[in-house]
Amino acid sequence: MIVENCAFSDDVLYDLENFVWVKKSEDSFFVGVTSITVWNTGIIKSVSLKPVGTSVDKGKLIGSLEGPKNFVVVKAPFSGSVKEVNSNVLQKPRMINDDPYGAGWLVKMTPSDPNQVALLKSAQEAKEAFSKKIKELRIRCYAAFPDIELYEIGIECSAVLAKLNDALSRLSVGSVVLLVTDDPTSEIEMMRWAKQTGQQLLEKRRNDNLYHFIVKKVV
Repeated sequence: MIVENCAFSDDVLYDLENFVWVKKSEDSFFVGVTSITVWNTGIIKSVSLKPVGTSVDKGKLIGSLEGPKNFVVVKAPFSGSVKEVNSNVLQKPRMINDDPYGAGWLVKMTPSDPNQVALLKSAQEAKEAFSKKIKELRIRCYAAFPDIELYEIGIECSAVLAKLNDALSRLSVGSVVLLVTDDPTSEIEMMRWAKQTGQQLLEKRRNDNLYHFIVKKVV
């Protein structure tokens, strides 16, 4: 489900007090953060998680994420104990940015109070709360998480494209760039540029007088 350009999985349940998701796995639940948290944090640089065996009350800390935009405390969606920790995200925090509802899960918890689990909401039930939170935090979500961001305001498109080419030349294949410009010709020029260079234009969007482009380096 897409809300305000942010993606939310339909296959999980949500704790709207702490904006984390859970997904049942036998007698326990995977727990992770939503796209709201991911985009509000930026590219996650470090992750801290409570160790296996830790008992945690609902709303208490189970971990933290640190990025260039914010330091975020992750809170338990229900009371219970930590059964498993995702060691992969401890080693590669970027996994949370790239796949928050899948490989980027944080911990598995076994609930001590099933009634608390019953209070969790589906994506559809949470839609209004998601929209409100996104607007409150002024979050912008895109088709892919950018490795770098270029804000080129008051510069004609030819100069903007030169800076984009320079940035891409220093990035590895698979890297993503967010480009924001106010040049009114940029939509046409970016389409032409993508065809000429073979790079992938994942998304284009206009907000007022600003044009937003998500570009992925593929060659």
